[in-house]
Amino acid sequence: MRLAKPGGVTRLVFGLSLVLVGCGPGFDPPSELHSLRVLAVQKDVPYAQPGDTVHLQMLWQDASPSAPRPVTVTWFPPCFDPAGDLFYGCFTDRSIFGALPQTDPNQPELASFVMPADIISRKPPIAPPNAPYGLAYLFFAVCAGQLTVIPQTAETAFPLGCKAEDGTLLGADDFVAGYASVYSFKTFLNKNPVISGFEFNGQRLDTSGTCQDTDCLAIAGSVPAADFECSEHPERCIPTCADDGDPKCPAYKLNPVVDKNKPDNQEQDSVSAKLLGRNVGEQMWIDYYTEKGSFKSPVRLLNDATSGWNDNYGTDFYAPKQAGPFRVWSVVHDNRGGVAWAGVTLKAE
Repeated sequence: MRLAKPGGVTRLVFGLSLVLVGCGPGFDPPSELHSLRVLAVQKDVPYAQPGDTVHLQMLWQDASPSAPRPVTVTWFPPCFDPAGDLFYGCFTDRSIFGALPQTDPNQPELASFVMPADIISRKPPIAPPNAPYGLAYLFFAVCAGQLTVIPQTAETAFPLGCKAEDGTLLGADDFVAGYASVYSFKTFLNKNPVISGFEFNGQRLDTSGTCQDTDCLAIAGSVPAADFECSEHPERCIPTCADDGDPKCPAYKLNPVVDKNKPDNQEQDSVSAKLLGRNVGEQMWIDYYTEKGSFKSPVRLLNDATSGWNDNYGTDFYAPKQAGPFRVWSVVHDNRGGVAWAGVTLKAE
């Protein structure tokens, strides 16, 4: 089982991308998709005010050799202000994990909850210059089997499992569980980054074969990459490479279009500014993912809190050996829980 918190960074816990699984020699790079994966969760209000309704959407993909196959996405009731702000402080709450909730089968990637009106005021006072806050966790599970509640062996043990048909518990390739953390401040707000398009091999692509944010949900998940004729879209086609994604292969420039002049793309980190008594910019970065091929740099800095914008935020893509269509994803993060993503379907031939 993989416990992930994809898509956003919080002040106290690294937002949604923590993966509690070791990585060493012999493991595929995290940017290469070969199993069931949750790439990001976006909240429409990364900093929610008390009383706000928070809407969430999940970008996930089943890149397993067994795909397409039945996969269930389940969201659980929210957990508010657990002791010590620790996410595992929610695990023993039976109102959250006592039973499996029903998820809309027509829109499994979507969820919402209401931030309590007293989310901030019910917490003990916090010493200035720290800003008073509240915290909500919304847990999810993505299972290529039967999701089940399992007996806990400790208060920090995750109370869910994903079973195969023979009753054995499935591992990280077939079961991803994680959470979205949402902070609430009285006066501080944050907006998600804005992606304006996609560039590949030095060319701005049209909307054919590309997607942004909500539009991507229809072509992700369990949906195979859509094939197309290279004669009709040569700008999205590249030759196969016998070295299969190795840097010996030709390099193709790849990046989402993120306009540094859009206000939402260079906001101030207002919470840090209050704490430090000076202007502090957002940290922003991009994670790249692919089903085939590989990247020179799967993580790229977009904006630094001190030095500012990095115009060279794209990466080089190296083609796969196997012919056929495949998807490439870019997920833009900021360090206050903001997330945006874009995708493109390419083809090797």
